[in-house]
Amino acid sequence: MFNKIGFFFIFIFFTSLNLHQILSNPGDDKVITDNNFKFTFKLPEEWDSKDIKETKDKDGISYSFERKDKKMTIMLLAFKLSSVKNIDDFIYNMEKDISLNIPPKYGDYSEQDFGKYDMKSATYKDDRFEESIYYFRTKLPDASNNFVYMLRFITEAKDYNSSAESLIKLIASGFTATAE
Repeated sequence: MFNKIGFFFIFIFFTSLNLHQILSNPGDDKVITDNNFKFTFKLPEEWDSKDIKETKDKDGISYSFERKDKKMTIMLLAFKLSSVKNIDDFIYNMEKDISLNIPPKYGDYSEQDFGKYDMKSATYKDDRFEESIYYFRTKLPDASNNFVYMLRFITEAKDYNSSAESLIKLIASGFTATAE
């Protein structure tokens, strides 16, 4: 356990991303906290961090994680904004971004309001992939910064089942925007 945590801290130090912390808790879940982009969430122990990239202007960051069995990946995009972003505009921009290669949406959006932030989610699928994407945005009109997030779960269609769906819902339900 110490070797994994030590490796993460060394990796973070050498990539100059010392604001980002990967901690473990007693349940062996990994708690991912980003103090600069104001979010936290938990990943079960069977996940590895694959990549962290921050924009030169420090207004966007991308995380990627992969299950050790390679059956699912997570992409987390976070953006720092000077005002509250319309969540539908954010979703439209993400869905249309060719570089993200998001499959067509399947069904309607689900919505939830958490007070200081809200969320919309949807399922996207094609012949090869089934994805669950959660879009979050903070809504703090008097804050100096607001944030938008895309939490994207990518699973090959052959590996998507009720167990994968339950895991996705568990991880997504633990995502918290921590901006005040």
